[in-house]
Amino acid sequence: MKKISMQILMILGIMLGWAGFQNTAKAQVSVSARISYQTFYDDLSPYGTWIDYPSFGHVWHPSVEGNFRPYLSNGHWDYSDQGWMWMSDYPWGWAPFHYGRWIYDDMYGWLWVPGYEWSPAWVTWGSFDDYYAWAPLMPDVNVGIAFGAWRPAPIYWNVCSRGHIYDRNIYNHIENRTVVVNNINRINIINNFNTTRLHKQYYSKGPDMAEVQKFTNRKIDMANVHDRSDKGAPVRNGNTINTYRPMVNNPQPRSFRRMDNNFTGPVRNNNDRTEENQERQRQNIDRLPARTAPEGMIRPEPGGMRGGGNPGNGGERGNRRH
Repeated sequence: MKKISMQILMILGIMLGWAGFQNTAKAQVSVSARISYQTFYDDLSPYGTWIDYPSFGHVWHPSVEGNFRPYLSNGHWDYSDQGWMWMSDYPWGWAPFHYGRWIYDDMYGWLWVPGYEWSPAWVTWGSFDDYYAWAPLMPDVNVGIAFGAWRPAPIYWNVCSRGHIYDRNIYNHIENRTVVVNNINRINIINNFNTTRLHKQYYSKGPDMAEVQKFTNRKIDMANVHDRSDKGAPVRNGNTINTYRPMVNNPQPRSFRRMDNNFTGPVRNNNDRTEENQERQRQNIDRLPARTAPEGMIRPEPGGMRGGGNPGNGGERGNRRH
């Protein structure tokens, strides 16, 4: 009788193990799901405007009231096993803060350039005196071991006291533009890198966790990043951050606006003029001629890379400088 009971227990164990394997397999299927750039175009269209921007292709301007700044407005930093991760509270935050890059255009404001590769944040990190600083990466900036030669223009930098970098209301602790302008040449780049899981591109992990704990006088519990199957902003649950991060291909948006030939290009360095009136920038975007992609033109790209992109060079869009 004991022998029969033992056999039954073994059979039950095998059945439970198989069920667990099937659940794991299902989870892996959802993790390995692919989306195309069409997902970016369609999902972000209700929240902003797509623009055909010379040299960068289709870029997106968020329709956000007030003084929007990427990696500052409506979100906070959290520490994960992938490095410092931007936790956006926008419903569209899963995409523009974890894929692609940002540029600032004097005429049109902040514009997001889509990308293929996920990271916790596409920013460069720095520090000086009692401050941490971070700036969105531009599309043509390669991040790697020798990174540090590129110096973002003042408009790109966000600066706050080291003691507030872990605050959920970090927007309220940001330093004014004067602090950035007066110290921009004193910002020391934090060379702390990791690589993405798909094409092994370098990205900045940000400040050391132990160092941040010392300045904030707070214990920081590192969270493990897990995939979720539904779209939405990343959510922390205990020591887990659940986020949507599929692999990406790219066609083109169904509707967008086209810039004229008089565009000035994005702000790159200290010598570029900087206009910060966001209402005027929104009006400039509204005046651009609207375009609709012809039927049959919305298509996936062969191999998932536009323009012969090289995934190993730290950029994300090959000859479109991304």
